Amino acid sequence: MNNIQWISLEPTLESHPLNTKIHFLSQQFLIDPILMHWLFHQGFDNEDKLDNLFFPSVKQFHDPFLLNDMKKAVYRIIKAIRRKEKIMVFGDYDGDGITATTILVKALMYFEADVSFRLPLRSEGYGITSSAVREMAAKNISLIITVDNGSSAHEAMKEARKRGIDVIVTDHHDILKEHPDCYAFINPKRFDNTYPFNDLCGAGVALKVVESLFNLSNRPWYKYASPYLELATIGTIADLVSLRNENRVICYFGLKQLSLNPQPVLKKLFQLLKISHVDSSTIGFQIAPILNAVGRIDDPNLAVSLLLNPHTSMNDLKALVEFNKQRKNLTNVQYQLVEKEIVNNQLNKQNVIVVFGDFNKGIIGILASRISDKFKKPSIVISSCGTGSCRGVNGTNFSMIKTLERCSHFFMKYGGHQAAAGFSVNVDCIPLFKKAVQHSAKKEQTQLTITKHYLSDFPIQSFSKEMANDLEVLEPYGIGFKKPVFQSSMISPQKIETFGMYNEHSKFKVGKNELLGFGKGPLLLEIKGKPVHFLYTLNSSSRLTFLIEDVKV
Repeated sequence: MNNIQWISLEPTLESHPLNTKIHFLSQQFLIDPILMHWLFHQGFDNEDKLDNLFFPSVKQFHDPFLLNDMKKAVYRIIKAIRRKEKIMVFGDYDGDGITATTILVKALMYFEADVSFRLPLRSEGYGITSSAVREMAAKNISLIITVDNGSSAHEAMKEARKRGIDVIVTDHHDILKEHPDCYAFINPKRFDNTYPFNDLCGAGVALKVVESLFNLSNRPWYKYASPYLELATIGTIADLVSLRNENRVICYFGLKQLSLNPQPVLKKLFQLLKISHVDSSTIGFQIAPILNAVGRIDDPNLAVSLLLNPHTSMNDLKALVEFNKQRKNLTNVQYQLVEKEIVNNQLNKQNVIVVFGDFNKGIIGILASRISDKFKKPSIVISSCGTGSCRGVNGTNFSMIKTLERCSHFFMKYGGHQAAAGFSVNVDCIPLFKKAVQHSAKKEQTQLTITKHYLSDFPIQSFSKEMANDLEVLEPYGIGFKKPVFQSSMISPQKIETFGMYNEHSKFKVGKNELLGFGKGPLLLEIKGKPVHFLYTLNSSSRLTFLIEDVKV
């Protein structure tokens, strides 16, 4: 069940029938031939596709009015602004929801709308509810605009209609049943979708609403777009959606602006974090966790308030960063307890590792991810109130959602996809659920082979600054367009240092190159002094540091 295989893409690439053309294009686009091979493998196999990849243009943005109900929604928003109606933007508590809310509120404030915002606390649960609608009705709200939620909020829509409140739903999540009964429904995953790209995140959809608002107000969108693109870039990378098509263009321009001249509050945040250059890794590993942490352990409305305020102080931002430190500490403490329970009770011998206890609801997803990474088994972490978070194993075809579907009679609600899912269950049912999920997982067993692909054998000592620069040109990286991974063989790391509160991370040097192994502290200490093979990818082109993906003796 824990079979891990490394598969090289090199034979496929070397035997490519267009090998001569690949080498020609590598000269034309001034990029290393091995990376051009990789791009062909990723589907960028002609000059037009490569042109769009290397030289993104504003022409690659899709017309926002191709989104169903967009014109209807924006006319209603303009009407509300002119009539001085009270508008409420209702968001979500994660990084995508926070940036999506900020994007829309920022634009409405520019147009002098009477706008307020509300993000639920994690303890309230995801999405707009009937009780939230009643609260807004008491404040004389006449137009609600959801961002990053609302597609399945049928009871809330009934409550709003009953109270005469118009609701514009803007969302990107899968639609589980019928469309919500609202004034306008903007979601690229609609059953009758007319938009050419269906993988925008919540912030991306909010961006398209704002673009439409500027266009219909006869203001040149690209003159005002920069701060909104910055926020949409953070939301897109934070929400782990595909970095293909329009998402890639959003992030290309957003990262450019974030590196050159970010809006004041983000500029201060980068100064605080000592960030001099912003790329997809900067967002994914430093910025997104800070925004997510606020929603995990405190009030996400605070993050929106700080992002909206151009005069946010450095002390305010330090408080924001502190939430992430608290989240890290809490995660480390609770993970140590979880790991001890798994080992002592031999839970890692089960088909799915299931742990139930007094865990903070905001971090159960992180705990589940760590368990899956450590033990190479699907995992489920359930908090004391019955909220569960599930993670599959990276590199496998094991389906978490199918495993849950066969146990759905236990849940009050559930949802998710192959790699990750969540549910709510009555705690009295947990012992029976534990047995049922083990039985259900057996039907997924044959798919649980961990496959890790790498581009080619490429000794890390040969990794040049030029290769690093070529990789930087291909930013942004993320889901659907991950940084290429290489294999380096027969290296004997001598000086291995661990770091982190529990020495859970490690680093070592090969020549002048520094390799970081996040979550791999214990593993790398075991192989100290032995010749090893490892998979690695570039971490920072400016400092020439690398990340260890996997190690074999």
